[in-house]
Amino acid sequence: MSDVNVEQFQGFSENHYQHGMHTLAWISLWTIIVLGVGAGVFGFIWGVTH
Repeated sequence: MSDVNVEQFQGFSENHYQHGMHTLAWISLWTIIVLGVGAGVFGFIWGVTH
């Protein structure tokens, strides 16, 4: 029984880690997109006004 409990705990731990990394990846992706769009809009406005 103890082996089964250890396997279940490892599976839960792995899934939790993967969920955390997935969330971090989405946050990073959206941060890059927002910064990229913001920089593009700023650059466009800067270019038009100068």
